Amino acid sequence: MKRSIRMSALVMGVWVCTLAAGREIHVSKTGSDSAVGDAQRPYVTIGKAAAEAQAGDTVIVHAGVYREHIKPARGGDSEDRRIAYRAAADEQVFIKGSERIDSWKRQEAGVWKVELPNAFFGDYNPYALNVSGGWLNYGQWHHRGDVYLNGEAFYEKQTVDEVAAAQNSWHCAIQGDTTILTANFGDANPNAELTEINVRESLFMPEITGLRYITVDGFHFAHAAANWAPPVLELQTGAVGTRMGKHWVIENCTITNARCVGIILGHAPGVDYEDIEAFGDHVVRNNVIRRCGQAGIAGQKGATRSLIAGNLIEETNYRREFGGWETAAIKFHNSVDTVIQGNLIRGVYRQKEGAFGIWIDFGNQGVRISGNLIYHCEAETVFLEMNHGPTLVDNNILIGRPTRANSEATVFAHNLFVDSGYVYTPDTGRRSGYFKPHTTLTVGRKTGTAQDDKWYNNIFVRAGLDDVKDANGYASDYNVFLAGARKSRFGDEHSVVDAYAAEVVVHDEPLGAMVEFTVNEAALGVTGPRVDAELIGVFPTVGQTIEDRYGRPIAVDRDMQGNGRRQNLPGPLAELRAGKNTVVWSLGPRR
Repeated sequence: MKRSIRMSALVMGVWVCTLAAGREIHVSKTGSDSAVGDAQRPYVTIGKAAAEAQAGDTVIVHAGVYREHIKPARGGDSEDRRIAYRAAADEQVFIKGSERIDSWKRQEAGVWKVELPNAFFGDYNPYALNVSGGWLNYGQWHHRGDVYLNGEAFYEKQTVDEVAAAQNSWHCAIQGDTTILTANFGDANPNAELTEINVRESLFMPEITGLRYITVDGFHFAHAAANWAPPVLELQTGAVGTRMGKHWVIENCTITNARCVGIILGHAPGVDYEDIEAFGDHVVRNNVIRRCGQAGIAGQKGATRSLIAGNLIEETNYRREFGGWETAAIKFHNSVDTVIQGNLIRGVYRQKEGAFGIWIDFGNQGVRISGNLIYHCEAETVFLEMNHGPTLVDNNILIGRPTRANSEATVFAHNLFVDSGYVYTPDTGRRSGYFKPHTTLTVGRKTGTAQDDKWYNNIFVRAGLDDVKDANGYASDYNVFLAGARKSRFGDEHSVVDAYAAEVVVHDEPLGAMVEFTVNEAALGVTGPRVDAELIGVFPTVGQTIEDRYGRPIAVDRDMQGNGRRQNLPGPLAELRAGKNTVVWSLGPRR
């Protein structure tokens, strides 16, 4: 029997924002910054509107390409008095960090050159700056700039001779007060086509730390030249960033070709990190984030209490030009009570190192990874690094690579793992912090040593838990192991191992995916307990169980669609059927 379920990208736990009446500020390519900014007399730059906007105002941006870095001067002062930046309804608004260049001079077949005064770039010349920073382990010679022909990014080369030999490539050099770019456009004339180069570091990010209640809705962002963003930086930058603000909503946007990070929820100077009320609480939902060189969404501490929901993140590091131990679709450090839910992640690439789907790295607590679809990652689908729990991984479909960990107190419930077992490598050379529950007050530090992991009500296909060594507090039961997957050595008394050759097929769609998988009657013979705080108990290191940000116990009583479970069948679908089951992930409704 075929079972078809549509997975909406708008999932449970979404904040609803209402705005009190305020001023509408309009921006149009036909406007003027000397105008008054209303619908009849709009401004021409978003930056002018950002300088004028007050709490409760809405900035409405009309169709066109805006080549600027928007730096909000202030935020709202409450949920009812946000400052909202929105693309006008049914209008395409592009915000680009690039400038169009049409003064290229032909050098030889396919090869063109342009010379620009360094002053053209102002105080940020991405062609004079390399990508650099901690854990960047290959490709450090690359610069922060890029060259695009009709929206397609070229590949940087180290010499002009290499450019001559490779179409769709470029090289840069600084000679005195001049920046020289050489690129191979093949048969195209760059002066007759849309040829753009990176100029701006970020696209929407304040210069002021800690702004609150800002909404960014419906824009197409492209071509940011921000640097590699490891957690050791005082200021982490990206195409769009909150700069350790609070209560931001970033939704319905498209972010393409950020040189490093698409959305940065990261470190900034002047923040009291022991005060959990000072930062975080963001909603990042229903965005398309693609072709970012380091990560789609990342940040140190700033993702605390945030909801990351219903986003499509794809082709991370697709050119494999540079990377290392920060490359992932989603990567957070030191976040507390963060929910990562209902996202589609596919295509994370590498030369070596990195390239994880979701990477929860070092000192995260109370994280929930729920209802995500992850596949085509060149490293593990999920990496839980140096966390002391609780981490709840439930209702996900993880295909292609195992879960990797050197953490403790992780609960895996109702997942479908395909070719995706579990790899644990202790880390006794480092110590990461853990917190007083639901705060950012550090109460201790520990090494990464196996303890208290649980597996209940999961389906494993072709790879199971047989390589997992027993550890203190480990428990596993009511799982189904198919097509050669094997159960654990330490549990699974009520689990089923069956040779049934389960079939799993993924069909890519431009803004979604369809997964078809089969199970047999043996899978339906397993009915497990409800996975909740009572079953799991309190984890001794952190002194809390699986619970939400308010300390309320969590019960995994709904499936990846939000449907209630009448019985606790294994896997992410409440209404699992023998034969074919179909899950469709599609982007949620956009304005």
